[in-house]
Amino acid sequence: MPTVAIRIIEVANDPSTGADDLLEAVQIDASMATRIVRTVNSSYYALQNKVGDLRLAISLLGFNEVRNLAMTAYVAQLFKRTAGHATYSREGLWNHLIGVAMVSRMIAQTSGRVPPREAYLAGLLHDLGLILIDQYLHEPFCRVLDASTPERPTCDIEYEILGFDHTELGEYVALEWRLPGYLPPTIRYHHRPEEYVGDDQEMVYVVALANFFCTLKGLTSLGIRHQQMPSARLITGLGLTEEQVADIWAQLDGVLESADVLAMI
Repeated sequence: MPTVAIRIIEVANDPSTGADDLLEAVQIDASMATRIVRTVNSSYYALQNKVGDLRLAISLLGFNEVRNLAMTAYVAQLFKRTAGHATYSREGLWNHLIGVAMVSRMIAQTSGRVPPREAYLAGLLHDLGLILIDQYLHEPFCRVLDASTPERPTCDIEYEILGFDHTELGEYVALEWRLPGYLPPTIRYHHRPEEYVGDDQEMVYVVALANFFCTLKGLTSLGIRHQQMPSARLITGLGLTEEQVADIWAQLDGVLESADVLAMI
């Protein structure tokens, strides 16, 4: 990860830092700073008055929201080159990441069990391993895609061809990048949330459920619908009632429309 992205995360997570520290960290990367200001002025935030500079954006949005925008900008840069194979496209994966991030935040807001802005970041980075395999192991990645079907879990095929899966790679890189502690287990277990036991269980459940909802809506990572029903433990573990789940489902189209706006900025 670029030094600027690491620094932004460190500043946002350090209670002893102030707005000037975050401003200094972000403005080092002109393209990232420009994207943040452009995003703040988009229809996604619907501010009454246009924001003209980064300092005002930080004061309006707060540390964690600016951190999330900076990370969104960084991940977006990984999708500059257009490439695809079979049912997969990088645009499709990018839309999936933004969609899961937005739905994770909505589930977190509804359940009240995890901070919504942290849930957004976890959703954004849950398929970090897929991004890296596509970028740096593209030929074997294409073989994985050729072997993929709705009936076969992608992780199983990755093991056969690569010797590891995208969740293990994503967890390893998240640890190497010193990302916040809830991110590595969420990345590792978002396909197998029932297997995780630890302090970040509710975050794992939130992202796994968001991933499932997005897949049901056809917003998939690889263009293939793996629609295995999540365990009821995810619902009960987050304290969600039937009415709340129904409400989340009813709001889903609107949330994904907002994700489309954010993905195109």
